[in-house]
Amino acid sequence: MAVLAMILGSSGDGKTSSLVVNPDGGIHIGSEDYEGFTPEGTMIFNLDGGPMPFSPVIGFKEGESLFTSTYDKPITADTLTNDKDGWLKRINKRTDIKRVVIDTINGGMNDKELLETRKMTYDKWYDLAKDWYKLCVLCNSLRDDLIVYLFGHTVLVTNQRGEEERQLLTNGKKLEKIKLESKVSIVLNTHVDSGADGDNKYWFETQKNKSTGKSPLGMFDEFLIPNSLKLVDDKIRQYYNIK
Repeated sequence: MAVLAMILGSSGDGKTSSLVVNPDGGIHIGSEDYEGFTPEGTMIFNLDGGPMPFSPVIGFKEGESLFTSTYDKPITADTLTNDKDGWLKRINKRTDIKRVVIDTINGGMNDKELLETRKMTYDKWYDLAKDWYKLCVLCNSLRDDLIVYLFGHTVLVTNQRGEEERQLLTNGKKLEKIKLESKVSIVLNTHVDSGADGDNKYWFETQKNKSTGKSPLGMFDEFLIPNSLKLVDDKIRQYYNIK
């Protein structure tokens, strides 16, 4: 089965930019020592619809390795999992694609909610929950060498112990009960050390810290790692012996 991972955090905390961060935490775009993701083997679905926060020099091209949601052609969980021509099923047949980035869950949920304003309320929320649940289940059944990354925003909620913790922000009560994190074995949360004059340091938390964060025992040596998706990808492949 494929590996499904979530990258969660507030807006501006380095989720999307993590695609181009080197495993050492540096960004060296345009130089020989660049080691972040490249278009070879990577497909990005930009559900938020805005421009990506990194230079086009890296080579991700719209319609080839990058697909952006638009008003006329929104990318939702349904278009990704559709039984006839869903993106994920097509990708599953393309052995050259080794990783898929869906950025963000919230962008897809918002499009589903706001572009279907005439739909009956119960049907709308049921379909929204069903589509994203189906996406997680489908991802877990794709080919073994594929890793799917789901990016999402977080919200503070009070858990059963009466403590506040960060969870995936979802639309509708049904998904709050389901908790999509339960279908995922790796959930990393962003962490930012604020510095003077915007000199911030960006990290991923690899375990629970007043959050739904988690990762398999021994996958990561440290609680805080650089917010490099390439580093995460390397660690996952090493841990599960994925080529």
